Amino acid sequence: MSGAAVAWNVASPRLGWEQRMALTTPDDMARGLFLQSVLKAIRALGDETLVNRCTAVCGQKRFADFFNYPIRLHLQMIDTAMPALSARYGDVEQALWLLGHCVAMDFLESEAGRTMQVLVRGEPKRLVNNLPSTYQVSVDGERSVKWLGPQCCRLIMTRDFMPPAFHEGQLVAMLERLKASKIKVTGRQTGVLDSEYDISWQ
Repeated sequence: MSGAAVAWNVASPRLGWEQRMALTTPDDMARGLFLQSVLKAIRALGDETLVNRCTAVCGQKRFADFFNYPIRLHLQMIDTAMPALSARYGDVEQALWLLGHCVAMDFLESEAGRTMQVLVRGEPKRLVNNLPSTYQVSVDGERSVKWLGPQCCRLIMTRDFMPPAFHEGQLVAMLERLKASKIKVTGRQTGVLDSEYDISWQ
């Protein structure tokens, strides 16, 4: 897991979410299928009461898969869920990693996720090359891949509102689905809304 989530381990863990929400603009969007996956993950890791609290705070109980919603709704749900999830799973980073893993697993079962799996033909390298467009299906922001070796690369994210641990969990889940072995994903924050991930497998 990431060792760079400094903002999430300070005395007031909510500070990080408030800072990120303050940086959102009307152009920062997430697709409904992503928000639905987040709610399912919160239900799986928490309970129905926690889900109800999250939907109440953002004023939305259901999301249409391919409709665009303000990314702020996503951050409000995560901010609401994180105290309970971090208490249950030990700390904020562990909870975020598990949340990201669950969200990716749910995406892989969706129509968009199944289509992506057909396109990559079970090859981890094809998956990684398609990560920028795969992420774009779910949430705004910019991503690019820099190859460092045959099975080693760096994924660079710009204007992404989630901290590294969340994406580490997602990336591990996607590579696990393709039966990759000895998966290693190490993320680090490079700016307030920027991060990068060293990814390797065998």
